[in-house]
Amino acid sequence: MIRLQSIYAVFGKIFLSICLVVFSWGDVSAKVSLPSIFGDNMVLQQNSEVKIPGTTGRGRKVRMRVSWSEKSQTIKADENGCFLFKVRTPSAGGPYKITFDDGDVVVLENILIGEVWLCSGQSNMQMPVRGQLNQPVVGSNRVIAQADPQVPIRMFTVQKATAKSPTTDCTGSWVDNASTHVAEFSAVGYFFGQYLQRQLKVPVGLIHTSWGASNVQAWMSEEVLRGIPEINLDHLTGDVETKLLPQQLPCLLYNAMIYPLKDYVIRGAIWYQGESNVQNPELYGKLFPAFVSDLRSTFAQGDLPFYYAQIAPFPLAKYESARLREVQMHSVKSIARSGMAVLMDIGEQKCIHPSRKMEVGERLAYWALADTYGKKGFDYASPEYDSMEVVKGKVRLSFRNAGLGLTSYYQELKNFEIAGEDKVFYPAKAYIMKHENKVYVEVGSQSVANPVAVRYAFKSFAVGDLFGVTGLPVSSFRTDDWEMAGESGGQPGADR
Repeated sequence: MIRLQSIYAVFGKIFLSICLVVFSWGDVSAKVSLPSIFGDNMVLQQNSEVKIPGTTGRGRKVRMRVSWSEKSQTIKADENGCFLFKVRTPSAGGPYKITFDDGDVVVLENILIGEVWLCSGQSNMQMPVRGQLNQPVVGSNRVIAQADPQVPIRMFTVQKATAKSPTTDCTGSWVDNASTHVAEFSAVGYFFGQYLQRQLKVPVGLIHTSWGASNVQAWMSEEVLRGIPEINLDHLTGDVETKLLPQQLPCLLYNAMIYPLKDYVIRGAIWYQGESNVQNPELYGKLFPAFVSDLRSTFAQGDLPFYYAQIAPFPLAKYESARLREVQMHSVKSIARSGMAVLMDIGEQKCIHPSRKMEVGERLAYWALADTYGKKGFDYASPEYDSMEVVKGKVRLSFRNAGLGLTSYYQELKNFEIAGEDKVFYPAKAYIMKHENKVYVEVGSQSVANPVAVRYAFKSFAVGDLFGVTGLPVSSFRTDDWEMAGESGGQPGADR
């Protein structure tokens, strides 16, 4: 019996030794693996120090070589098998290769160097170039048919996912400018990137991460939202019953669809969202600047350019859309290095997804070309209400960003209202006037002898009819700060 036990003990030690060798060999021999955002066909930001993370065997040495340089780098993976390379990119060009060698060789091919932009938001960013069931995108078929794989636009779409804690990878792959790929990509994102590529004449990489009906807090980190008491985060620590859609639960999209991209260096971001936050515009006014700060912190780019689309008119409750648009308009002043594309002229009364997506992308591109790339000679910021004065029973409204003046394209202005001290608004007559080289809009009504306030298109749905001479529409606005009557919340599950 003693001898048998001794034999068992010897074999046990041998078996344990074999296991340790096998597991140790597995750690050492693991092949280089990279997050999906780092792959064939990608575009890396030009003239930048880009980061390239990955994993291999624990403690294993990895050699990386980029084909635009004769130098190589070697890094030893940490105890978890993780490594992070940093490499300087040249000016725009390509195609290039990146080779990783840890004993096994992994090669990334067909890489371009250029300008990289993040495109995010909800359904109006998600809407593909081809459109969707019974919801067209104007001009889409021509754009898709003309798409050329030789044009250096590359696209990466993050597949929809949620997570209660930050994840290190997402699902997606880089594709070229072929018609089949363009058809499925974000329309606003594509039109924005296409405009940039034509003007800058460099490769453009577009990273699309959006989800219809998502609210802004779903795209924010737990760390930031812990400081905002109105946001409930109980769902992160347990199973909580809720009527909200998964894409409306705080942090879940940030964890799965933003955080995995954090090591990818980008030039800037465009954003089209807000419809799912119309029930509480005051809270959005607090969340939106915090979201932008959070995004910049995640990408470790404190001055990251951020340009966003103001939501288009759509008939919700009486003032819901107008109040959210007002918050977005004021946010330009509170968010450094930001700009807003006004969409007052493209709203659809019967669909929350405007079909004129090309204008949205181009107006966002104007901001990027002027504010990020320093191009001059064209307008990019819409005229904006500045001040008012009462002269002989009528109100004169002055505007910023209206160098060549204002226009209604010779049509009657129909969206102005005026009120006296009783706070009752009446339809008003409005005219574009010029006096001593100063352009203003004069507003009046026989029903209001002593006006104190004016509103322009300040309702959920209105077709904007006031523009700068170069064609950029004026946002809805009001001169008062009175409490709004007729505001009511819709159902949060609506695809807004």
